Amino acid sequence: MKNKRMTMTEIANLVGVSQATVSRAINQPEKVKPEVREKIQYFIDKYKFIPNENAKTMRGVGSKILGFIVFSFSNYYYLDMIKYAEKLAREKGYSLLVMNSEKSADFELEHIKMMLARNVEGILIAPVDEKNLDFLESTAVPFVALNEDFPGHNYVTTSLVEGGEIACQHLINQGHKHIGYIGGDHKKYNPKLDGVKKALKENNLNFKSDSFIKVDTVNLTGEDIENVLKKKKLSCTAYVASNDEVACLFMKKANEAGYKIPEDIALVGFDNTIVSKLLEITSITQPTEAMVKEGIEIILNNQSIKKTLQLSPGIEIRKSSLK
Repeated sequence: MKNKRMTMTEIANLVGVSQATVSRAINQPEKVKPEVREKIQYFIDKYKFIPNENAKTMRGVGSKILGFIVFSFSNYYYLDMIKYAEKLAREKGYSLLVMNSEKSADFELEHIKMMLARNVEGILIAPVDEKNLDFLESTAVPFVALNEDFPGHNYVTTSLVEGGEIACQHLINQGHKHIGYIGGDHKKYNPKLDGVKKALKENNLNFKSDSFIKVDTVNLTGEDIENVLKKKKLSCTAYVASNDEVACLFMKKANEAGYKIPEDIALVGFDNTIVSKLLEITSITQPTEAMVKEGIEIILNNQSIKKTLQLSPGIEIRKSSLK
């Protein structure tokens, strides 16, 4: 049988002080006499006492927990986000509760409700569905969306338009004139693709409709890429992929179809994850740690005014895009 968990009242009885004094020694030690603190700490250490965080929350004390709801664990970019979020939250004295939406809007909403039930003090979210952000707005919990811009909500993102421009301009500098894009077909807006088109226009080049290889980025199987490669010869000599996961899959399917990268097709990915590093794929870099840090600061400041930030991306040039 496991030992019974020691309570704060029992610690107080052992020391001969009130429960309130033990609580102050833990949460506001400067308000307790040093000799009393030492006695309390002795019994805390001896019995491995751990304060009940749920009880603190019920008394109106913050849970000291931040939530982070991630789009998908399958993309290494989000794992980097989690790493930085945990580190930065810890430095602020918070624990981090992480949940994976698995690219599902329904799971995402369930996770939001679960986090609210856990009394988290704020939520970072790399969202699947903007409607879930509207739901969060109806609560009193501060939150920040990461990685994309969502007008009307707090968000911190990299300028994805600028990222598309940088990727495309790099390929133009390598001598390519027929540059395509591989990614999801977003009806509302597609900032990375917009950036590619902008760079082409500034260089008096055109983006043709068949330059867009549309893939299902939620259920990424590679079949859509395979179908395009089987039907016809590619019209472009270079492509910008919407993320490294898509770039990796395109590289695999292109190799299977007889194309060599970069000899036949140059390729640039997005997010500069470990995948691009291992496969030597040129990739757009994002200031992930800075993005997460700004998001946590917005949550902890909890201002009524909406705050939006766009950070600048860069590029890590590797073998996949060089002639």
